[in-house]
Amino acid sequence: MRSILFTLLFSITLLHADFVDAYVNKLVAQEVEINKDENNITGAQDAMKAREGTFIPFFVEFTTLVKGKKIHENSPFRTQIFKLKRRMQNNKNHGNNYAVKRDVLKLASYELKENIRSTLFKVVNADFEDYDDFAQKIQKIIVERHKNEPSINLSSYNFVKRDGKLDPLSQAILDNLREYIALQDIHNNLSVILIDDEQIIYKTIALSSYGILSFAMHIESSSLAKELTPILRTFGLSTSKVVYITTILLIGFVFYYLISFIFRRLFRWFGGSDDNAEFLLQQTSQPFRLLLLITLSELIYMVFSSFSHVDGTLTFFEILYVFAITFFVYRVYNAIAVVKMEQMSLNKHVRNEVVNLGLKMMNVSVATIALIFILKILGVSITALLSGLGIGGVAVAFAAKDTIANFFGSLSILMSDMFEQGDWIAVDKMEGHVVEIGLRATTIRTFDNALIAIPNFKLADNGIKNWSRRKMGRRIKMSIGVTYESDMDDIKKAIEEMRSMLQRHPLLMGEKTKYTSTDRQMKLVSKEDLKGIKRQIMVYLDAFDSSSINILVYCFSRSVVWNDWHEAKEDVMFK
Repeated sequence: MRSILFTLLFSITLLHADFVDAYVNKLVAQEVEINKDENNITGAQDAMKAREGTFIPFFVEFTTLVKGKKIHENSPFRTQIFKLKRRMQNNKNHGNNYAVKRDVLKLASYELKENIRSTLFKVVNADFEDYDDFAQKIQKIIVERHKNEPSINLSSYNFVKRDGKLDPLSQAILDNLREYIALQDIHNNLSVILIDDEQIIYKTIALSSYGILSFAMHIESSSLAKELTPILRTFGLSTSKVVYITTILLIGFVFYYLISFIFRRLFRWFGGSDDNAEFLLQQTSQPFRLLLLITLSELIYMVFSSFSHVDGTLTFFEILYVFAITFFVYRVYNAIAVVKMEQMSLNKHVRNEVVNLGLKMMNVSVATIALIFILKILGVSITALLSGLGIGGVAVAFAAKDTIANFFGSLSILMSDMFEQGDWIAVDKMEGHVVEIGLRATTIRTFDNALIAIPNFKLADNGIKNWSRRKMGRRIKMSIGVTYESDMDDIKKAIEEMRSMLQRHPLLMGEKTKYTSTDRQMKLVSKEDLKGIKRQIMVYLDAFDSSSINILVYCFSRSVVWNDWHEAKEDVMFK
C-alpha cells in the first residue's frame, strides 16, 4: 500500500521557461553563495541536505509534467551553445585566450545542465518490467552519463584572483568558474540521489503511467485551493494534502470493513460453523487492525512530510510492519490450529504431544524469521553475525555457562507457562508467591515475608508445585475416629449420612457441579485437569487404628481462596 504515497503532489511550482533549468539554477545560486567561503564546511553540508530534501518533490512534479507532455526533452540551450562555440572560435582566431577560457567554462556548464536534464528524461522514460529491471537500467544511465561528463582542468584557472577589484573579463571568468564548480557538485550528487531514492523514484514513475499524479496538480490549480493552501501551509499542509489524507482515511475505513466481511465469509466456510468463524475473526481482527493502523500512519506521515527526509522513518515503519505481520500470521495459524485440533480431538491416533510440539516449533520459526528480517532492515550482515557467533561462541558459552543456562531456563519457564507473577508455588522446600520472572532468576515472596531469588535453570530442572493453577476444588481431607464399642449399623448409617450431607453442601464440589469455560486452548489436553477442576467426594471406613476405627472424609471446596476454604472446612466439621 505504500506505493499510494507517491500519488501525492503538494504545491504547484510556476512553470518557468524551463522547469528543470529553473530548479538547477536555484541550486546553483545556493551552492555559489556557500562556496564563496571556502572554510564554510557546515554550509556545504547544509547545501547537500537541501538538494537531497528538495529532489523528491521536484522529481514527482517533473514526472507529472513529462508524462503530461507539458515539458519536452528538447534542450533549451542549443541556441546559446551554438552562439558560444562561434564566439570561442573567433576569440581563438584573434588570440583572446582569457576570453576563450571564460567561454570554455560557460560551455561546460551548459553541457552539465544538458546532461542533468537528459538524465532525468531518460529515468522518467525508462522502459522496465519490474523494480529489479528498473534498478539495472538506472545503473546503466548513471554509467553512461558520467562517460559524457565534460571535464575542466581547474588548476589552469589558478590565475584568477578571488578577492579585490577585478576587471570585467576576470570577473566573468570567476563567475563562470563558480557556476561550473557548483554544477559539477550538483551533477555528481544526482547520481547518488538516484541510487539512494531508487524505490521512491521507481514508484513515482510507475504510478505516473496511470495519470494519478496529475490529479493533485488539478487540485492545487483550483480557485478554492489557491485560497486554502496559504492558510494550511501554516500547519505544514496544503489543499492536496488534506484531500489525500481524507481519502486515505476513507479508503482505510472501507478497506477494513470489506476485509472483515471477506474474512468472516472465508472463516465460516473454513471453520464449518458460525462459532468457529467468530472465534477466528476475533483472533485475527486485532493484528489486522494494528497492521492497517501502521499502514495508514505511514501514508499520512509521508503525505504530511512531503517525501522529505523520510529514510529513517521508513526504516522504523518497516520494522513495525515486520512486527505487525508476524503478529497477524501468529494469530491466524494458531487460531486455525485451535479449530482443527478440536476437530481432531476425537481421533485417538493423534498424539497430543506431537501436535503441541509442532505448534511450538512453528511459533519459534516465525519469531526467528521476523528477527532475521528486522536485522536485515537495520543493515546487519547476517552472514558476518553468524560467523562471529561461531568463532567466539565456544569461549563465551564456557565463560558464561551459568548465565546462559539461566537465560534458557527463563525461556523454558515462559514457553512452557509453568507459572506466572502472583502464583503460589513450591519448589525444593521453598514456597511462596512469585514476584518476578527475570532473565537470570525468579524471585518469590515467602509466607514469612522473606524474598528469595531462585536461579531459573533450577526451576526449569526441578518439579514445581503450582497451587494457583486451579479453578474450583481445594482439598478437604480429615480422618474421624470412632470407638470400637460403636455399633456397626450406626457406623454405616453415619457414613451414609455424611456422604449425603457432603453431596448437598453448597460450599463443596459434587458430581453434579458444573463448570463452563469459553476459553479455547491451543493444545490437546484434559481440560478439567488443566484448569484444576475436582469433584470427588469420598466417605469410607479407612483404617483400624490402635484405639479407634477411622473414617476417611475426602472432598473439595468450591472456592480455592484460603479464607473460603477454611469456612467450608469448618462448616463441614460442624455438620
